[in-house]
Amino acid sequence: MIMGYSFNERSIKNIRTTNRILQELAAKVIARSVFDFGVLDEGGFRTAEEQNEIFRAGHSKCDGYEKRSFHQTGLAIDFVPYINGDYTWKNNEASLQIAKIALEEFQHIFTEDYYLHWGGFWGANDLDGDGKLESTDKLGWDKVHFELRKYPQEWGVYPILWA
Repeated sequence: MIMGYSFNERSIKNIRTTNRILQELAAKVIARSVFDFGVLDEGGFRTAEEQNEIFRAGHSKCDGYEKRSFHQTGLAIDFVPYINGDYTWKNNEASLQIAKIALEEFQHIFTEDYYLHWGGFWGANDLDGDGKLESTDKLGWDKVHFELRKYPQEWGVYPILWA
């Protein structure tokens, strides 16, 4: 596979709507990834109305009003794999590889204020019981999603393996 992808103008515009830490992270991850990915229009900052539309479509647990998304504060970003000419939320291998790089690169970004959380850990299940999250395991329900929180991600965390 080819490495050294870069973002298109659409992704760049959407990345710029997020916190500077996520902007830096996006640049570091795309430079190392063997899978192309982008940040779609709903993948950066969202208004309450945009969040509510995504909620009503069944793609989020946050309604944008009573339960707000981290996207509404610029503290979340979605890295959606671009495979065979189309964006996909279904490629576990790509999502795992992107997440592994993001979690590694985040360790090199100086921040005392935030921890990186990955939605692929939310509800993940290590199906073969080896203590490692692989593409054959059940990934969490939001595997393209990364957000900055004030506390570490404590549950559902496994080492990530990818070939």
